[in-house]
Amino acid sequence: MCNDALASNEETPNHMIVWLDFHIGRREDYQRLKAAFSSTANPNNVNPIRLIDKDDDAINRTVGFEEVKFEGVNFLLAAFTNVECCVEFLQNNQDKKIFFITSGQIGRAAVPLIMLRCKNIFIDPVTNEPYQSIYVFCHDINRNADWMRQYLDYLAPPFVFDKDLLLRLIRDIADCFVVESKRLLAAKPPNNSAAYNRLNWAYTLYDR
Repeated sequence: MCNDALASNEETPNHMIVWLDFHIGRREDYQRLKAAFSSTANPNNVNPIRLIDKDDDAINRTVGFEEVKFEGVNFLLAAFTNVECCVEFLQNNQDKKIFFITSGQIGRAAVPLIMLRCKNIFIDPVTNEPYQSIYVFCHDINRNADWMRQYLDYLAPPFVFDKDLLLRLIRDIADCFVVESKRLLAAKPPNNSAAYNRLNWAYTLYDR
């Protein structure tokens, strides 16, 4: 479910989680997910990363991303509360592996715009198949079912509880690393070092 890795520097994360939500700066929201993005590998650490502590204006001024540890694996993370800023950021980072988290309310506006401007981010260039790496977190699935039905090929099943979203995200990212590893080994010449690193990342996540 993932596209090819640019593995010229296998120590540098090329995988990104983009998080778009009106309430991402509120400490009481998404506590499990924020713990998973802690600066340490301990999944029980409830201290959110610095980016999540910023207010909405500070998040919207973000023009780059932070390198963080997601459940013990290096990752790039960018967070937004503004749809246009987020979509523009996605357009400028189409070389990255994107795992996109949003809410039902903001996803209604964001997902159609993403599909219009940078749909290729969510299509595997090797198989030309869409992959489900858009994750919608919402308390009222029925209220958002109308727009989500239009993008079923690109959306993971919607989530009511952040714990369930986190478990699915961890599994999908680990699966992606395994696919990348196989493709790197099958390349001519094979990139054994990068493939080994991705397998290690996958096993670290599966172990969670």
